[in-house]
Amino acid sequence: MTATDPRPESLSGPRHWWIVILCSLVCMLDGYDVLVAPVSVPLLAEDWALEASAFTPALAATVLGMALGAVFLAPLGDRYGRKPILVVSFAAVGLCSLCSPFSTSVFELTLFRFLTGLGMGASITNALALASEVARPHLRTRITICVYSMSAVGSMIGGFFAPAIIEHYSWAGLYYAGGAIPLLLVPLLWQGLPGSIRPQLLASAGSETSGVIRNLAALLAHNYRFVTLLFWTLYFVCLFSMYVVSSWLPTLMRMHGWPIAESVRAIMFFSLGGVIGGFIIGWLVDRGRTAPALYGGFMVAGLAFVGITMAPPEVALWMLLIALVGAGVIGVSYAIAALAAAIYPAELRAGGIGAASAMGRLGATLAPIYGGWMISMGASAVSIFGSLLVFVIIGLIAVFLFSRRPVALAE
Repeated sequence: MTATDPRPESLSGPRHWWIVILCSLVCMLDGYDVLVAPVSVPLLAEDWALEASAFTPALAATVLGMALGAVFLAPLGDRYGRKPILVVSFAAVGLCSLCSPFSTSVFELTLFRFLTGLGMGASITNALALASEVARPHLRTRITICVYSMSAVGSMIGGFFAPAIIEHYSWAGLYYAGGAIPLLLVPLLWQGLPGSIRPQLLASAGSETSGVIRNLAALLAHNYRFVTLLFWTLYFVCLFSMYVVSSWLPTLMRMHGWPIAESVRAIMFFSLGGVIGGFIIGWLVDRGRTAPALYGGFMVAGLAFVGITMAPPEVALWMLLIALVGAGVIGVSYAIAALAAAIYPAELRAGGIGAASAMGRLGATLAPIYGGWMISMGASAVSIFGSLLVFVIIGLIAVFLFSRRPVALAE
């Protein structure tokens, strides 16, 4: 084992995998909580007699909170250890989700969604960093993608069960489930996660990269500037496209005349495509085919967007095209997170993933605003999907630049 390998020698093989499973559960349940607000918007609009676009602040607040949590709170895991930051932030996700159904205005719902997002940003980032650190080097990319893909699995499972939850408990039941289950998992996380990962490395991280400004300065230093800027660009376009679709998909399908159950399940197909795309792209990245994998992901998404603009409005066909969009944009985002975990050294890993994630979340924050503005202007689902081709093209240009200057992986 090299001096730069952060895996703790005291953990056995089964213990390593148990930690990976716990980190996967964190991402899965956070993925469910991401789903809750978009699914509830059409129902809230009816209950509160508001236009769907009135809930744009609540949708944007979730991903804004995730961005701020990733860049300001997640790096605390580099300094104080993954476990306390992950557990506390994940508990905050559960508590704030439980409080959300008691909102009496869009402002209150926006506040609770913002606080939920803060917890998700910090917990997902540290879960990814921890899973990467306990993984064997030759499996690190694959495991990181698998753990991150659990976010889409959570959305997929939520999309499958949401119609039944809504039928019995209305939209509030979605938030109750998203709050109670994480809180039940908190004791298991506290008991099962390691107290620290190489304390000497964490101490070094605290002294060398303490503070957001110093962390960003290290990421933008000569050794990492190029790859950092590329990660930021790729994450921005991926998450912008992803959240325009995921934030407004149930609302757009309802506007298109679909019943509520089918509108909600469209999210399930979008997430399922993301899981499949993530595994395929991760398999290619593990075999050194990074550029072809990223090219392929963006091309699949772009062709699916074109298909939506041309296809007849048949539910089965649209579900397939929506799944292909997810395979492209979600799959590429998983690969970017895994590459960040593999390229940055241990003392910058959570900060590097967090900063890239924050740029992605900036795109994700603007995405609901963009979608809400398009809807308020009377744009159709077809025109909104078609407009995202511009971001696919930007992503392809960034991949081209990435492929022209390969970077080395950290041990």
